[in-house]
Amino acid sequence: MAQGPLAKKFKGSVNKRIINKSKSNSNNSSSHGLGPKKGARSIAPKKQSLIKQKKMHKKLTAAINKNIEQVIASRAEAVDGGQKFSIIKLNSDKDTDKS
Repeated sequence: MAQGPLAKKFKGSVNKRIINKSKSNSNNSSSHGLGPKKGARSIAPKKQSLIKQKKMHKKLTAAINKNIEQVIASRAEAVDGGQKFSIIKLNSDKDTDKS
């Protein structure tokens, strides 16, 4: 049995509530989408010392990678018989036109 007085039915108001609920549910579910999100799953550090460490680590990694590329280029140049060895990037059109 109902605990309180029965609600009076008004024409049109029930239909509006049903329509509004269905619209809000469809908007929320479609914006989130199904499946996993793209991108890296890392939480950014909030402490200044951790931020500095992360920055330094990134710079060191870039420097090491650059050094490795230079060493490999020099070895390839030596094997090639002294010809100029250049790394061609696929993104730029200028480098591909010259070679």
